[in-house]
Amino acid sequence: MYKNLIQIMKAEKITFTQIGELLGCRYQTVSDIANGNTQKGFYYEDACKIQKVFFPKYDMSYLFERS
Repeated sequence: MYKNLIQIMKAEKITFTQIGELLGCRYQTVSDIANGNTQKGFYYEDACKIQKVFFPKYDMSYLFERS
């Protein structure tokens, strides 16, 4: 689960749908990954895109820290 990412998404009013559109996948896929409902996490390239487009002022390692 990416608690920091989810918390910052709420603060910045970014939705799973917006991230899904950026990555070319369904919002449910993004939600499942972020909430830890799947074994895999975000691919590095996808994490970079998310951070660069939506959260440039946040550190990658903080955003994508898994718990």
